Amino acid sequence: MRKNSLLVSSIGLVAGISSSLGFTQLKRKIKPLTSLPVLYAGNWKYVDGTRNRTHTISISPKLNLTIDDQAIPANVEHINSQELTFVDKFGYRITIQTNQERPVKLIDEADDQAYNIEPL
Repeated sequence: MRKNSLLVSSIGLVAGISSSLGFTQLKRKIKPLTSLPVLYAGNWKYVDGTRNRTHTISISPKLNLTIDDQAIPANVEHINSQELTFVDKFGYRITIQTNQERPVKLIDEADDQAYNIEPL
């Protein structure tokens, strides 16, 4: 009887240690998607046909937005693998859409325009 109780307590001790060290499947933590900013990071260009002008847009890995070398004070409102939406200081949205591989379209709510973007 004593051997059985020693065996049971040993198994309990091993189970407790393994769960404390994170070896069990039950305590698995869900990691946030840190690769989304990398999907949008880069330098892009688009043509504004109404003004006959080519613009550049840069998005940093920290999701800082720059258009034509001017930092745009904006907050990220939404991000997923299909689109990234910024809200600028005036409340207008700037949305970047992807084709699941790279950004392909910029939608500027202030100008009510959509532009195809290409890598620089």
